[in-house]
Amino acid sequence: MIQHIRSLSMLLAFVVGACFHREIAPFVWWLPIGIAIMLSITFIGLDVKKLKPRRMHLWLILAIQLTGIGFWLPVSWAGYPILAESLYYCAAAPIASAIPIIVALLRGDVEFCTTAMIISQVVFAVVTPFVLPLVVHGGEMSYGEVCYLVAQQIFMVLCIPALVSALLRWVYPACRGWAPKLRDVSLGIWVLNLLVVSSSGVQKIVDRGYEFHDMWPMMLGAAVICAFGFIAGYRLGYPDLKRECSQGLGQKNTVLTLYIANQPYASPLAYIGPVCYVFCHNFANAVQLALATREEQLASRRASEQPSEKSGPTGV
Repeated sequence: MIQHIRSLSMLLAFVVGACFHREIAPFVWWLPIGIAIMLSITFIGLDVKKLKPRRMHLWLILAIQLTGIGFWLPVSWAGYPILAESLYYCAAAPIASAIPIIVALLRGDVEFCTTAMIISQVVFAVVTPFVLPLVVHGGEMSYGEVCYLVAQQIFMVLCIPALVSALLRWVYPACRGWAPKLRDVSLGIWVLNLLVVSSSGVQKIVDRGYEFHDMWPMMLGAAVICAFGFIAGYRLGYPDLKRECSQGLGQKNTVLTLYIANQPYASPLAYIGPVCYVFCHNFANAVQLALATREEQLASRRASEQPSEKSGPTGV
């Protein structure tokens, strides 16, 4: 029942954010703070010794980069540069900072996903200055400017939580046990982030007066890339890391890409893609949480039926 409430809360956050976009959109400043708090809670319970790169990390990061180029290049060649730019923001974004929280709820390998998230952020920071000038069409852009924007986001949502959690574990080692107890607190903060993201996106659409015929290619493209990422990641990690790789290739750091897509050098309409991707990947998360709940219920039901099956013959 609790898992169903969690799944519904993600979708409800988008509805409420869209309905009250004018009231909630000004709180966009909350996003990096909320993510930093969530990651601090998650990092506290991590075993740092287990954060080691594996071969699957290489394939996962390579898949992210190839997906970004693979969706952008043919659409750009076909003569749709703004759509191609929007698709690139969706496909090439690094792994979401919230992935350890979702994987923890799915009872997956949090250390694997956290390592993948860190590597993807670093790779994104190194690769983006070389690739993004070919993608955007809004003016000049230097290597230092893009590096500064990416490094700023990484420091706010990744470095600060890591330093805070490391300090807490050094000062008070017993704090490692806080992470499981605060799992629902992390989810609540995440829902607040979804409220702000959805309201901010709707407000931008209203302010710029976009029509549906302007936005539907970006919306459809975001949905296709999201479905491709979750399915391809599932196949890539099958059978041992299917959920972890599915989340890694499907759940993206849209806070980072939305920040970049909102810069003067980017096409304003391309912003719609990552906004819609936020809804798509959280809808996929809601489905995965519901399926995981169903599997747990079936497993517990089988476990409860086994004693009764054994006691039947003994009573004859």
